[in-house]
Amino acid sequence: MGWSQYHKSGLIHCDRNRTSTGYTLIANSAGNDAWLLDNDAHVCHQWHGDEGISYGYLLDNGNLLLRTKPSGGSGDAGIPGSALIELDWESNIVWAYRDPMLHHDFVRLPNGNTLAVFFEQIPSEVAAKVRGGRPAPSASGIMLGDSVREINPDGLFVNEWPSWQVLDPYLDAICPLEGRHQWTHQNALNLTADGDLLVSYRQIDTVGIIDRSSGAFIWKWGPGQISHQHHPTYLANGRILLFDNGPHRGGVTFSRVIEVDPQTNEIAW
Repeated sequence: MGWSQYHKSGLIHCDRNRTSTGYTLIANSAGNDAWLLDNDAHVCHQWHGDEGISYGYLLDNGNLLLRTKPSGGSGDAGIPGSALIELDWESNIVWAYRDPMLHHDFVRLPNGNTLAVFFEQIPSEVAAKVRGGRPAPSASGIMLGDSVREINPDGLFVNEWPSWQVLDPYLDAICPLEGRHQWTHQNALNLTADGDLLVSYRQIDTVGIIDRSSGAFIWKWGPGQISHQHHPTYLANGRILLFDNGPHRGGVTFSRVIEVDPQTNEIAW
């Protein structure tokens, strides 16, 4: 699919011999709707959320699991009304969890629980040891870290993985062009085939796999190789597919999609 100034909507091009069959779910960060499109760009279904639809995932039962409010950096810290909401096929709310520190990504588990990313204030003695970043502090003078929490259907925490507790303040340094209001800015959360956490930390140019049993890193990679990446995905071959944004790479700026082998730390594609 594509867009041009001459064709502002609809299907522009589709090579059916090279296109995978299925549906595409579209939800932008600023609107109140999500659309399910087929390969002819026909709208097969549409959901509406009065509180806004930012990220959205289609569940196996046909419901839409979404996060309200867009993510845009430090302003995400403590937005009243931030929520995870599950809409049924008719856009009725069937489940909701609300917390002002919710941000970015989430995953519905097979047991019905939900993993989500939360901002969490880092103790000042830890924050002082974190290297990198611009020296100007945030208005509040605090540094935020990221924590993944598992929420059951009743809205109770049943597990938690605070990333700032297992990162190294010296080695996991903030990009020198970013502020110190956040250490990591986790912008993605996925699972491996073993059910471990696949995470992406924009501020420190790092992707990693966290063991859900111990909370320790099984694999951590990225600084000097990628720049402010997004959306790592675990592939069937055991490699990690991700979008390397590249804005603070140094030299000529470029973006790319890469496939990394966690066994060798080599870019395989």
